[in-house]
Amino acid sequence: MSAKKWLMMLAGAVALALAVCAGANVLTDPFGVFGDPVFHWYSYNETNNPRMAKLAWLEEHHGEYDSYIIGSSSAASLETAALEKYVDGRFYNLFVYGSDTRDYRDLAAYVLEHYEVRRLVVNLGINEANVYGSRPERINDRMHALASGENPALFYLRCAFANPRYALDKALAWGKDTELPQTFDVFDVSSGCYDKRVRNVEKVGDPAAYAAANPGAFYMEPDEDALPCIAECVRSVAEIRDMCEEKGAELLVICSPVSEAQWNLYDEETLRAYRTALAQEVDYWDFGCTPLTYDTRYFYDATHFRTTAGDMVLAEIFDDPAVYRPERFGAYVTKENCQAWLDEIFSDPPRLEESAYTADVPILMYHHFTDAPAQDTEVSPETFAAHMETLAREGYHAVSFQEMIDYVYYGAPLPDRPVCITMDDGYLSSYEIACPILRQYGMKATVFAIGSSVGHTERYKDTEFPITPHFSWEQAREMAGVIDFQSHTFDLHQWAPYETGDRVRASILPLDGENEADWAAAVRADLAEYDRLRRQELGEGFCALAYPGGYYDEAAEVLVHQAGIPVTVSIRTDSRNVLVRGVPQSLYALCRWNVTERTTAEELLQILEP
Repeated sequence: MSAKKWLMMLAGAVALALAVCAGANVLTDPFGVFGDPVFHWYSYNETNNPRMAKLAWLEEHHGEYDSYIIGSSSAASLETAALEKYVDGRFYNLFVYGSDTRDYRDLAAYVLEHYEVRRLVVNLGINEANVYGSRPERINDRMHALASGENPALFYLRCAFANPRYALDKALAWGKDTELPQTFDVFDVSSGCYDKRVRNVEKVGDPAAYAAANPGAFYMEPDEDALPCIAECVRSVAEIRDMCEEKGAELLVICSPVSEAQWNLYDEETLRAYRTALAQEVDYWDFGCTPLTYDTRYFYDATHFRTTAGDMVLAEIFDDPAVYRPERFGAYVTKENCQAWLDEIFSDPPRLEESAYTADVPILMYHHFTDAPAQDTEVSPETFAAHMETLAREGYHAVSFQEMIDYVYYGAPLPDRPVCITMDDGYLSSYEIACPILRQYGMKATVFAIGSSVGHTERYKDTEFPITPHFSWEQAREMAGVIDFQSHTFDLHQWAPYETGDRVRASILPLDGENEADWAAAVRADLAEYDRLRRQELGEGFCALAYPGGYYDEAAEVLVHQAGIPVTVSIRTDSRNVLVRGVPQSLYALCRWNVTERTTAEELLQILEP
């Protein structure tokens, strides 16, 4: 073969390889810049690079929005739906990875120039004063040419001829996609926020258990440079202010909640310099150092505050009394009051005693009451009465799940020495035996009843199998005020020996080999049917659910809370139930202690002591 022919073949092979690479990148479009013609999977694209994919999305959908949030990934905790409760606007969260305010300015400039913008929210942490003007080479971190000013032809060529591994990774991830977010698709496309359905069902409450579940998440390496880009950060914010004024857009600047781990990286002089310089240019809401700073349970990690903290921020800004937040939670800062505000937070940091916003609430679990207990789910009337007498004598106060919800969501007080008493399954003995004893000792309880068994006194559902009698809806109404009626699911607690089919749902978890979508549909249908029945019979839906058999996972937690049920309980005993005001996750997967016929009064009190 001649050298000329060989070179032509080599050139042809290279051209073919480049064409294949470009074709794969354009068709799979891992950054969403070519319209994602095959997958239409912008959650994946935005996870790969929100700077590119979000602007590409907005080019097609900006008519659906008229207001924007700009900031680093911590701004994801300012949810668009929460903002839209307070102001007339259709928000899109344009947050990006990293905290370079040059990117914020470039994004603001583009949307203000090319889209209708009524309102712009700029969220600032502390890291914004750490870096400015970085233009990384890694394609995952680069800005879209629409905002960066890069030559469009070079930009699209760069994306087309990117490492083909990006295209392959997207194709492989497509085959692994599930209903819930995974590491490769963490965005809610229509809002631009993170899809935090899984992250937000994390069990939070007992501080020791939370720390153990998140080792190292709240440690930060000391920073040798003391916020070297304060001037550049503030200049970018001032430029955004000027652009908003020119376009007639309303600007809201928020300094977001900061964890103690991050706040303590910098000395007072440096933090004062940052806040003072900012106040010279714009008025802003400052939530940097608040009571939340000193409790990691209000944060996902050292640099990201929880969505519930974001809800508090917006409630404070828009003066919403329905949302709990602690005293001394932020301030509206101007150049006139800036020094007084800084003097206050540095001379008297807004730290709270933990007892001011947390409560230990142990939960007891009973099942059936009978004169002849034969197993650990059965307790005699005499023993139950002795237990209730002990609780009353020792100054314990029985609380309902609604009272616990009111404490967490609204800051309503709980009585001293609270205890929650529960009974599973919905046996008639709760009505005939437990209710009179509870009334006698001034106690109250919650029954988690199986919906398909309500009112069945002789037979298991529609079979000939005998059943331990269960109380009726009418009897549930009679117990109101003493025994509350909550969910043990409608029919996800089936008893295999009595079922006629071969697909027995003994718990809320999927059956072996069950398709995820089919399982989720079955759970949603069960929860919806039971909720409908309760509203029909008792006038309102459920506020708490006990997992059948105590079995659950993250996906089950997501489905239950999506159904509007704020409290879930398990049968775990591996941590304390510490309710935290303003943290709904402290009501998730609560632990319960099983009480048996053998449980003495002394043992009962040992269970209750934190």
